[in-house]
Amino acid sequence: MAQAESERMRVVMFPWLAHGHINPYLELAKRLIASASGDHHLDVVVHLVSTPANLAPLAHHQTDRLRLVELHLPSLPDLPPALHTTKGLPARLMPVLKRACDLAAPRFGALLDELCPDILVYDFIQPWAPLEAEARGVPAFHFATCGAAATAFFIHCLKTDRPPSAFPFESISLGGVDEDAKYTALVTVREDSTALVAERDRLPLSLERSSGFVAVKSSADIERKYMEYLSQLLGKEIIPTGPLLVDSGGSEEQRDGGRIMRWLDGEEPGSVVFVSFGSEYFMSEHQMAQMARGLELSGVPFLWVVRFPNAEDDARGAARSMPPGFEPELGLVVEGWAPQRRILSHPSCGAFLTHCGWSSVLESMAAGVPMVALPLHIDQPLNANLAVELGAAAARVKQERFGEFTAEEVARAVRAAVKGKEGEAARRRARELQEVVARNNGNDGQIATLLQRMARLCGKDQAVPN
Repeated sequence: MAQAESERMRVVMFPWLAHGHINPYLELAKRLIASASGDHHLDVVVHLVSTPANLAPLAHHQTDRLRLVELHLPSLPDLPPALHTTKGLPARLMPVLKRACDLAAPRFGALLDELCPDILVYDFIQPWAPLEAEARGVPAFHFATCGAAATAFFIHCLKTDRPPSAFPFESISLGGVDEDAKYTALVTVREDSTALVAERDRLPLSLERSSGFVAVKSSADIERKYMEYLSQLLGKEIIPTGPLLVDSGGSEEQRDGGRIMRWLDGEEPGSVVFVSFGSEYFMSEHQMAQMARGLELSGVPFLWVVRFPNAEDDARGAARSMPPGFEPELGLVVEGWAPQRRILSHPSCGAFLTHCGWSSVLESMAAGVPMVALPLHIDQPLNANLAVELGAAAARVKQERFGEFTAEEVARAVRAAVKGKEGEAARRRARELQEVVARNNGNDGQIATLLQRMARLCGKDQAVPN
């Protein structure tokens, strides 16, 4: 009996113009393609849309089923094509990049006309994308690259159809209704008279316009109650994709001559604190000085990844170099890129001093390494609270306000995590969470469920078994 022919599902993915968003979309694309190539009579082809500046480093990922599609943004003052990405973008130009992306809506619509997709997957910065799809009869759903707890927090606080109330989960709340509202306003209210979409409207509109369900980069084993509350807030099903862990990328030997791994090989097991604050955050000179002094005061060996803005960037207040006279005896400082997952998985890595970006939280748990939480902005304080609730954080750096910390507090938290009883308990819990994350990262059933919902949404569900 002849095997039935596969039915093709053409998917367009449109993440925000940041590699922290693009990478999860790229990983999700690969897993959807792999899932469909199993027992399903479905052939998934994904078109990943972004700017040339973002797609150039990803060219080696392109295959016959994963295609990279360029979206050219309109020209705006101070924003040449090389800056059509958040990587290396001065903070003052972020509103300009968002405006350029918003102005590209007609061009994105023209791409949809050209690609004729069956379904669109989009990010929260572009709430107009599902409208462009709807105008062409194409269903669309939102894929959130941050966690369910943080997403639910912001949607709860941004709701305008009821009196303000504290987030119902005290462990995530920032201190009650007033503090929750104040922080939400700080994150979502931007004074920009040229904005085409109000900042506070982007996330609610994107979720509201998602067709029937919302996909979230998480798992029920980690965030079940927050997924349930988010579903209640939205009136939509929440479908977890799993952690979607991505390899560090590239060869560490090629990029750094093995210097990082050789240094780690020379340290005692569990003795090193790994320090990194993400790929797009630049510390001020004061923050850099306090961090440097705090790491030295801790007496703990450290591997610190630092990043400085480009010489031509107007990153106001950002440090341009290490503090004068800083010559660490116990540590290694690496500028720019480092293989984060490989470092976290090294036997000598005993703790991770992190800003608590969502991917970093998941990668720390995946490696079984307890965190020292130092959240700085956006969803990071909420992720830090979740890490504490889960027992994944061994210590937290006390701050007057987010970003205002002292060397003494850095040293205290690092010592507690690596040498104190708090660290011992957190390491035991970290090993338990490592199994949870590994199980969910390798859970093909979550991706199969998402694929089934996608097929149902675009009328191809007969090709995917229930």
